[in-house]
Amino acid sequence: MPAPLPDASAPCPSRTVHALQAALPLACLAAVFLLELAHGVFVRADAFQAYSMFSTTLGNLLAAREFPQWLPLAAYGSPAEPYMLTFLGPLHLLVLLAGAALNLTDAWTLFLLATFAESAVLVLGSQLLARDLYKSGWTAAAVACWVAVSVYWCTQIFWAHRVLVYVPLMLLFALRLHRTGDPRQLLRCALAALLALPGGLAYMAPMYALLGCVLLVALRVFDRASGAPLRLERPGPALMAELALVAGFGALYFLLLGGAFEGLGFASPDRDAATGAASLDVFLRYGGSALHTLPELVTGTWRAHIEYLFYLGAPGVGLLAYALWRERSSAFLALGVLSAVLLLLALGPHGGIGYAAYWFPGMNRFRHLSFLLPVLRLLLFFLVGYGLDRLLGADRDERQRAFACLMLAGVVILALKRVPPFSITAPGLGRYAPEFGVTLLLIARLGVGLAGRLATARQQALGLALGLGVALAALLDLGWAQHFLLRDTYSHFSKAEVRDVGGVDATRARPPLFFAARPANLEGNPNARAMVAFALRQPVNNFTLLQMAGADPAAPLFRIDYATAGVLALLERAAPGALALSNGQRDPQLFLHAYHWREALAKDWFRQAVGCTAKLTVEGADGSRRDASGEITHFSANRLALAVDAGGAGGALYYADAFHPGWRALVDGRPTPVVLAREAFKAVPLAPGRHLVELSFFDPGREWARRGLALLGAMGLAHLLACALARSVPNRAEAKRKTPIRA
Repeated sequence: MPAPLPDASAPCPSRTVHALQAALPLACLAAVFLLELAHGVFVRADAFQAYSMFSTTLGNLLAAREFPQWLPLAAYGSPAEPYMLTFLGPLHLLVLLAGAALNLTDAWTLFLLATFAESAVLVLGSQLLARDLYKSGWTAAAVACWVAVSVYWCTQIFWAHRVLVYVPLMLLFALRLHRTGDPRQLLRCALAALLALPGGLAYMAPMYALLGCVLLVALRVFDRASGAPLRLERPGPALMAELALVAGFGALYFLLLGGAFEGLGFASPDRDAATGAASLDVFLRYGGSALHTLPELVTGTWRAHIEYLFYLGAPGVGLLAYALWRERSSAFLALGVLSAVLLLLALGPHGGIGYAAYWFPGMNRFRHLSFLLPVLRLLLFFLVGYGLDRLLGADRDERQRAFACLMLAGVVILALKRVPPFSITAPGLGRYAPEFGVTLLLIARLGVGLAGRLATARQQALGLALGLGVALAALLDLGWAQHFLLRDTYSHFSKAEVRDVGGVDATRARPPLFFAARPANLEGNPNARAMVAFALRQPVNNFTLLQMAGADPAAPLFRIDYATAGVLALLERAAPGALALSNGQRDPQLFLHAYHWREALAKDWFRQAVGCTAKLTVEGADGSRRDASGEITHFSANRLALAVDAGGAGGALYYADAFHPGWRALVDGRPTPVVLAREAFKAVPLAPGRHLVELSFFDPGREWARRGLALLGAMGLAHLLACALARSVPNRAEAKRKTPIRA
């Protein structure tokens, strides 16, 4: 006689079962990463930008042992801080420091390691939150596995990945704050939100705050009996230590953010050039409404975009319908309200609620409302988990009702796929994800039914088997859709395609490159082929394209997000309106020929200013100009040193690199002013004779602040996970609760 399956309602599972439940999600995540890497997954679009910044940073750490604070290839030169804060989080900073200490040049492997660590935080946080929501540890493991198989980082690394990483931990500590009133839970919730900002989107901060307020208000409405007021008591050592950690990390982040945009202007026409604020219309409509993406919830196909996949799977939709029908716990209702608010926000002008949300403090910096759908899907996974949790503990009659609900949802999905707009699907096998999910549901039901006839098993064991079969069906359905999204959007590349992108090995970090001149025509440039090859992968940003291709053209050939005020004014004077046109240009052949900049490149003053023949020149008092690039003794992102002869009359060292007040110069060891030259660039006055000139853009305080951010970020994450783990051990008393939200 076969041994019966474990009882789903057992209050205290064995250590073996508990260990299996804990290990499954991370094992699932590792399997997903290995599978996609075996197929040759590589970064595109915004993920390409993040990887480019990672590779650039590693190259400068290896060459100069410091983080880049200036980017010579970004819009004729630009402060690195906006890019560093946007693309590199604490985990990536730690991996970079470790890689540089070991002199590793394989940027791609290090980037994968950091991204896997981020994904593991998302999966582990999801499991810890799920353990506080559900009775069964199997439900928590299943929900975390769904999250693991849905991790999508190689294209839209922000909205589909990094915005989500700390959301489960935020929700977990918000729920505990409601139940206990312990101010430490509030600090942990704030710390999780702060950890999400470096390497992500700073303007998500007000959105996180808004969603936290919505959840806490909803909990107060639906769970008045269990809610506790915030305890205002004399702070003890533990509270003060946590407060110091939160304050320290927040202070370092805002110290770096505070001066990040000094001297810069936003090039985007829909943002205020000084503050970055957007109008109400831009807030509601930028990126479009999610209305046209909602059919993905049931079709499982990416339709006309590749940024994310808004799909629950046929089993997932069925479990969600079952939960909405049967579940009435306070946490479920509160999460449902939060999900509804997110949905209405994502609908932009069609949702209505955005008109009020715009006036929430700081929200006028926010854009991309439609890109909140990945956060909504993450919340829906937890709502789906309630359906699975009820199924695992259901008796025979309830299981029959539950499965009828699942099959009805599947039939409705298959019927909807026959009518517009649900009939509009993407090419490839991904379009058959719902059919695949419904088939798996039938197999699970038939398998459990057959096992019940052939074996002597308890009804609870059969219920567990059916529940796990449905959970596995949902997992495979999600994995099917995710895999074919990547395959059908050409996110897979061979090793040769990655190691030879137009002649450039994209996996290796390179030391900072100095280009003696900015060519006006790239047709004969050896890096032109690499620029086109990278552009076809949607590099999105001027800096990331130039850095990876190894080129420095005279015209901004691709989108510029921000540049120094002098550069923006110079470009507008040279070719009015060209920057806005080139920012919207997507044809590689057109931008390769600098189509929108032909007028500017025909002007001698512009060509001389940007350094078409020479970027670094000695300009004598008699009007002579001489290329000085051959006299460079050191070059890195933040520093330039050269030995130069100014002649008998003296003159100036002109550098066609953007002027910024943060630049400092030493001439023969003595401080010398860096002056504005040719409207946007810089020069250093030189006395007659030979000199050693050192130019630097480096603030030691920022260097140590970034290293401290990495260290405190790691400490903060370890602290949050330790606090969450300490409170997530199931016990007999709480296993009997209908909705066990632990204090």
